[in-house]
Amino acid sequence: MVRAATMVVVLMVAIYTASYGLWAWRKGNKRGAIGTFLLAWLTLISPILVWLFQEPS
Repeated sequence: MVRAATMVVVLMVAIYTASYGLWAWRKGNKRGAIGTFLLAWLTLISPILVWLFQEPS
């Protein structure tokens, strides 16, 4: 249950960050938008990688 709640929060942060990247792209700041999309992707994928590669306790 905790993982699902955490993933919902992480997903909300990633969506918010990606929407800012889309706004920046439309305003002509393509380099900043690409960096923001990369940040949103890393925000989303890093908790998943931690859960997959953690050692069982």
